[in-house]
Amino acid sequence: MTKERKLPKQIEQIKALRIRLSKSHPKYDLVEEDFRKRMSGYKGERSLDYYLKFLPEKKYRILKGLRLLDNSTNTHFEIDNLLISKSLILDLDAKNHKGEIYFDYQFSQMHQTYDNIKNTYACPLTQLHRHQLQIKRLLQFYKIPTIPIESLVVFTNLSTTLTSSLNHPHAHKIIHSASLLSKIEQFEKIYRKETLESKHIQKLTKLLLRLNTPFDGNILDRFGIKVCELLKGVHCPICEALPMARTPRKWKCLKCGYSSFDAYHDSVSHYFLLTGNQITNQKLRDFLLLPSRHSARNILNSWNLTHEGKTKGSVYSYREE
Repeated sequence: MTKERKLPKQIEQIKALRIRLSKSHPKYDLVEEDFRKRMSGYKGERSLDYYLKFLPEKKYRILKGLRLLDNSTNTHFEIDNLLISKSLILDLDAKNHKGEIYFDYQFSQMHQTYDNIKNTYACPLTQLHRHQLQIKRLLQFYKIPTIPIESLVVFTNLSTTLTSSLNHPHAHKIIHSASLLSKIEQFEKIYRKETLESKHIQKLTKLLLRLNTPFDGNILDRFGIKVCELLKGVHCPICEALPMARTPRKWKCLKCGYSSFDAYHDSVSHYFLLTGNQITNQKLRDFLLLPSRHSARNILNSWNLTHEGKTKGSVYSYREE
């Protein structure tokens, strides 16, 4: 059983925001850089999925993209990949960094040098150690037998050079994705005792899926951007230009020439991603630059939204799946 990886809502929000900001907006570069970094990380996670497919389904439960609450600190922690077997839980942190990576044990830092630019990050091994403590607390709280928990930092860009300070005690936990399967085989030889029964694995899997709380914050507040600063209109799904022109039956992009009957769909999703799950006919007309209430009503009806009220002030609500 595998919890499949989906594009995180936070990335969907940032993607929508970068399309809806003018390139001259003072926050545009900040949003663009955030989007680039998060997409790079997501691509690394997707790259790791290739290797995870080789693991036997009957032996491993694979949960991807978990966001769990640590009750002791009332904060959330995120796990890229969690593998659960009868003898071991394995936490995999995927990294898609390029260039040269150096792990400094003394100061718990990770240094990246790429294109003669050096960046320093908190050591992901420290975060994984914290994950181990958090997972142990969770197992104890829900009365699931204690099981060995291991972790790996997995670099998915195979051209990345990995080094560490001399005698780094955890260097063996830093690998390239091509070594993942052989590393798992090593763990299997070390941890032979089957601690969890099938019923425990099933219970733990259902529990983690139930406790999973995807990010649902307000992206505009995070960047300090107001709704009135967003560009309006239907954007082109191909080249992202906006606004598209409305012809009698289609939407047409004046930049690349693309035309479509339902090009508005992604633009409506932009509204929900950026402003919340409620909308009115008037707000949709304003956001998409629609000419009439009739046009807006047809679009709202195509989304199968729930609504309250029967007048022009009716509020439509979108419920995520």
